[in-house]
Amino acid sequence: MAKDRLYEYRTMRSQGARHHMIKFNDEENWKLHNWDGPAVEPIEGEECSLGKQYHLYGQKMDYETWSETRKEREGLPWYKNPSMRGTTRF
Repeated sequence: MAKDRLYEYRTMRSQGARHHMIKFNDEENWKLHNWDGPAVEPIEGEECSLGKQYHLYGQKMDYETWSETRKEREGLPWYKNPSMRGTTRF
């Protein structure tokens, strides 16, 4: 049985750039989002007037804010933490 994801992730090429987008199952609109780099990144060799743009969950931010938000993420989810193993068994 395949796992149902809570979101869909797509990358689209438009206006000489790659656009990284996310859509959650309970929403109908796509949002620009990328934890690993700019959500809008120009493609080398193609003419692009957009430049790099950083977005998380549809909110545009500058590089410094995006970088700080990225650093504040937790490393492991609570259910993968070894100290929580005894509490999650059924």
